[in-house]
Amino acid sequence: MTDDTLEELVKEISRYEAIISEWDETYRGVVVGLKRAIEALHKEALTRLIKTVKQESMPALRSAVKDEVVYGVLLYHELVKPPKPPLTQRVQQALDEVRPGLKSHNGDVELVDIKPPDTVEVKLIGACGNCPTSTLTLSQGIEQAIKSYCPEIVNVVAVR
Repeated sequence: MTDDTLEELVKEISRYEAIISEWDETYRGVVVGLKRAIEALHKEALTRLIKTVKQESMPALRSAVKDEVVYGVLLYHELVKPPKPPLTQRVQQALDEVRPGLKSHNGDVELVDIKPPDTVEVKLIGACGNCPTSTLTLSQGIEQAIKSYCPEIVNVVAVR
């Protein structure tokens, strides 16, 4: 058994895909069908294996998933969830999503604090800080964006 890295294995697959891409459509269709059938077989086998290992030894399963090749294959078959970016990064992504609208009204928003387990404090700045509709901006724009990126957040609070 060789200890190929995930990168090496993916490169090998890519080489075959490049060769196949130049084939006649009929032959490519056969190969794609074969690939799907093999992948379905592997996914079913992996699903059954995971169920068995979960019952016998969660530590062994956690250990196996730490291997990049095992994790990559399970991720490909959607048998593990991709890692979530850190909470702060997801909150910033949400704020970046609403920022263009705020800036079009000469305003902005800034992350003040994240208070575990479920609260984010933000500060409306510029024109948004004194706007009579800032409550609506907070609840309908900023809060919705944060909750879509961070479902674990329940409270979004504006601070001065």
